[in-house]
Amino acid sequence: MEPEKKNDEFEPGAAQFGNFITYYKFNPPENRLAVFEGNFCEYFSSHQPLLCLDVGCNTGDLTKGLYEMLSSGRSAVRMMGVDLDAQLVERANEAISNELESKLQFHTLDFVAKAEERNQLLSRYLETHQSGRKRFDIAFCFSTTMWVHLNHGDAGLESLLASLAAWADNVVIEPQPWKCYRNATRRRRRANLPPFPSFGLLVHRENVVAHIKEVFCNGMDMELQEHLGQSEWQRPVLWYRHKPTTNLAI
Repeated sequence: MEPEKKNDEFEPGAAQFGNFITYYKFNPPENRLAVFEGNFCEYFSSHQPLLCLDVGCNTGDLTKGLYEMLSSGRSAVRMMGVDLDAQLVERANEAISNELESKLQFHTLDFVAKAEERNQLLSRYLETHQSGRKRFDIAFCFSTTMWVHLNHGDAGLESLLASLAAWADNVVIEPQPWKCYRNATRRRRRANLPPFPSFGLLVHRENVVAHIKEVFCNGMDMELQEHLGQSEWQRPVLWYRHKPTTNLAI
């Protein structure tokens, strides 16, 4: 499914996939980066190189902020951001300085709907940057779960979570609570846009954050390493990691 055209007159959040181009004017990267002030970066200090993936990167402002945070005091950090909106990805790539081109890159990818394309892109990236690696060290996924859930249903959300777990040793995720679903649906209605295709079919509603934990911990054999805190919009930022014995096949 192709993302609908953006309209500058849309109320923020009315875009079907959350792909509005002014997103970081409303929620600047600093709002998320603040939750990593603890021992998060220190935990990964021995990872050389540190390979990171940002799913739902928008125009890349937060992706770049995460890269700068993780690369402080170290040189071997590589990060890729992916988003289904080609225009947002183009903006992200245009903003990369020459010195960062080899370390930070962005690609257009529908992470859930285009599984074969996803697997090829991520495998190619890992082969290029570190021979023999099968997974990224960290996958970030900020405020993306709701848009997948609303467009692809419960099965789509679970597919997203399973893919994140398959492709990364650690997953940092910021799920939107149910009140955000209601707000997004109301914005679509006010903008005279078609409703989200899966909203009325969802089983997991008020319990969506708990369901994400259940999928990771029971279905993917992961564990909650740390609740990093609440982002500026009062959304939990949760750090999950694979248990030491886990060896998932992609």
